[in-house]
Amino acid sequence: MNESLAERITRHRAVESWLLHQLARIREDLARLETEAAALEARRPALPPPDWVIETIRTGRGPQPFRVHRGDCPQGGGKPISRDEARRLLAGGTEPCPFCCPDVELQVDGSA
Repeated sequence: MNESLAERITRHRAVESWLLHQLARIREDLARLETEAAALEARRPALPPPDWVIETIRTGRGPQPFRVHRGDCPQGGGKPISRDEARRLLAGGTEPCPFCCPDVELQVDGSA
């Protein structure tokens, strides 16, 4: 089968045209699917905040407990912890948040 250069170029242009058409369809589908996914995510209720959170600081020994917060504290951020863990950390001297005062709610005196 001896195909001329012009025939090969024509065939490749046809394939290119078909591929560009397919790419446009895929991009339209992706845009529609991403819009649907965003709408579903917007309707999903937010997860409730944890009850307690530990804020850490980085040291030479890795992350260390720094401050305990109530889970809904706007000043807090970090890893969710249990009530018992929050009480243990506060009793052990970890600083309570001065904004949400978890030591008061948990009735823990951190000066021990």
